[in-house]
Amino acid sequence: MAERTLDPREIRKRNERRQMFDRMRRYRFIYVLLIPVLLYFLVFSYYPMLLGIVNSFREIKLLGGATFVGWENYQEIFSSPVYSQAFANTLIVGVGTFLVQFLWGLLLALALNELRYKFSRSFYQTVSYIPNLLSWSVVGSIWITLLAPNGLVNGFLELFAGDGFRPIVFMSERSLARGIMIFTGAWKGAGYYAALFLAAVISINPTLYEAASIDGASRFQQLMRITVPSLKPTLKIVTMLGVMGMLRNFDQIFVMANSSIMDQVRNLLYLIYNDGIVQFKVGPASAAACVVLVATMVISFTVRKLIGYDKVD
Repeated sequence: MAERTLDPREIRKRNERRQMFDRMRRYRFIYVLLIPVLLYFLVFSYYPMLLGIVNSFREIKLLGGATFVGWENYQEIFSSPVYSQAFANTLIVGVGTFLVQFLWGLLLALALNELRYKFSRSFYQTVSYIPNLLSWSVVGSIWITLLAPNGLVNGFLELFAGDGFRPIVFMSERSLARGIMIFTGAWKGAGYYAALFLAAVISINPTLYEAASIDGASRFQQLMRITVPSLKPTLKIVTMLGVMGMLRNFDQIFVMANSSIMDQVRNLLYLIYNDGIVQFKVGPASAAACVVLVATMVISFTVRKLIGYDKVD
C-alpha cells in the first residue's frame, strides 16, 4: 500500500505541538514555581469574587441559611438614594483625585528633571514619594491636624486676615469636603506618579535635546516637542493604572470622613463595608461590589479605547 502523504498544515501543527512540549519540558521548573502564585490568586482573589457574585443573588441571614432572591438586591441598591449618592461621590472624588494627581505628578517630574545636581533631584524625589509610602491612618491624621481650627492652615490664614479672623472648621464644611478629599488624595499619590514620569523622562535620548539646542529651540520648545511626545507610552500606562483604581478608595474615607460631611464623601466601598460588615446585609453589599467591578471594567475598557492604549506610537 502506498504511504499517505501528510498535509503541510498537519505537519506544521505537529511541529508546533512538539515545540510547545519541548518548551514546557525546558521551563518546567519555572512552571512549578508559578503554582503557589496561581493558588494564591485562586484562593484569595477569584474564589471570593465568584462567591460575591453568587451572594449578590441571595439573601444571607446571620442565623440560618441563604435563600435565592434573584435581582432583588440589585433592585434595592439601584432604587436607594443612598447608593445613588455614594456612586456620584465615588465618581466625583475618584475622577478629581486622578486628574489632579496626574497633572501634579507630571509637573513635579518635569520640575525634578530640570534640577542640575543629582543629589538635589534624588532628595526632592524622595521627599515627594514619602507620602505614598505612608498609610491613610498617618496621612489622614496629619491633614486632620493641619486643618483643625487651631491647626497650621488656620494659623496662616489668621496671619493675613488679622484679629477679626474666625477659624474655619475645614473638616466639618460640607462645601469643602470633596475638595479636601481630592487634594489630600492627590498629595499622597502624586509622588508615585512623578517617579513613573521621571523614569521615562530620564530615559529619553539626550542627543535629541542637543540637536534641538543647536537648532535654537528654547527649553520650553524642547519640553513640548521632545519630552511630552516621548512620554506618550508612559502617559497611557499611568492613565490606565489610575482609571482602574479610581473607584476603589476606601481607606481615605474611613479615616478622614465624619458625620458632618459623610453625605458628601461616602463612596460605594465605604457603603459596602458598612452594609456588609457592620450591618451584615451581605446580599445588597455583594450586589454593590459587583456593580463596582462592572463599572471599573466598563470605564477601563472605554478609556483604553479612547487613548489608543493598544496602538503603537
